[in-house]
Amino acid sequence: MKNIQPIEIWINGENKIGQLFQVTCIFDNYENTARNNWQIFTAVTNINGIDQPGELLSGGNLTITGQSYVDWGNVPANSINAWIYNWSAQQLGLTIIP
Repeated sequence: MKNIQPIEIWINGENKIGQLFQVTCIFDNYENTARNNWQIFTAVTNINGIDQPGELLSGGNLTITGQSYVDWGNVPANSINAWIYNWSAQQLGLTIIP
């Protein structure tokens, strides 16, 4: 899960602030396509000052194919998660906060 620049999302008649972004691979044929589920949550700060997911505000699936899939496959193993988070955020117009 990654912190993102807060975004307003209209849900159930009110604006809520999305601050946490989750990406999970739900399908990969290990050849030329993968599908990732994404979700945006409100943030709830626990007693240790760490943001945890609160209410689910939005979600969906992104399919990665073509050159993007090839690029993802060429990323060193220790960077593969960061790469797919950055790719997903770019597709959705989100900004990940380091």
